[in-house]
Amino acid sequence: MRSRDRSGAGRQLRPALEGLETRELPSAIGASAPRPAPAIVAHPASTNGLLGKQSPGPFLDPAFLQQVASTLYPPQSPMGSPTPAEIRRQIFTARWIGDYTINPPRFSDRASTIHLYGTEGGSNQFLKGKFNIVIFPPADPSATPTPGNLFTNQVTGIAMLFGQNYLQSGAQVVLDLHGTPAPGSSPGALPTHLYWAYDANSSSGPYAAPGGIVPGSGYTQGAGRLDIQYIPDVHHAPGTLGSGRVVVTFQGLIHTSRIVSGVSKYIS
Repeated sequence: MRSRDRSGAGRQLRPALEGLETRELPSAIGASAPRPAPAIVAHPASTNGLLGKQSPGPFLDPAFLQQVASTLYPPQSPMGSPTPAEIRRQIFTARWIGDYTINPPRFSDRASTIHLYGTEGGSNQFLKGKFNIVIFPPADPSATPTPGNLFTNQVTGIAMLFGQNYLQSGAQVVLDLHGTPAPGSSPGALPTHLYWAYDANSSSGPYAAPGGIVPGSGYTQGAGRLDIQYIPDVHHAPGTLGSGRVVVTFQGLIHTSRIVSGVSKYIS
């Protein structure tokens, strides 16, 4: 490149440093607190901590699972007692990290409507999935049940767990939730420990009860426990009575046919 200045004709331009005007450093929006990493459910017997902290209980409580087995298969059960291998086959455990919101009650005998939902987690029976839960705490935990309202003092709810390993499975586990508030509990207390019963009539895909159930086959049986850890927001979401992050952990037994797998469409 040659200069256009005729007085300097024939001279080549050489690179030189030029001064820049003074500027402030670029500003940036402060980084928000990191979101918890996805909860991994690699093995039903795992007791690894979650988020680098003490997890809200081990994945599996052998004593509790034995209690569930004794309830589902009492000595007078027409199918007899399940073998240890069958108990291991029926184990269902899952953990997710998600969000929750607290909203007004739907009926006068309820204190609130609590929604929990998320996709960060999975189960030992489907490694990828999401969950939706709705919980209805009682307005008066000390109320006396009556024939007209047997659940007046009980926490009730429904959990729907969706397996997403592959679209053809249609895996949907429906669990009916229930629990008794601790004595002296406030109506506004968030339920942390509930029990669930497997709803074979509403579940689908690998969790649908086989048609024409043989009496005593047990394919409509399942029970377990749900543990919930709440991490409230400093300022709850607009339009809610409360919100935050949540960790949900399921464990129990579900007697499915396993004709269809929740993990592989080729192997049951």
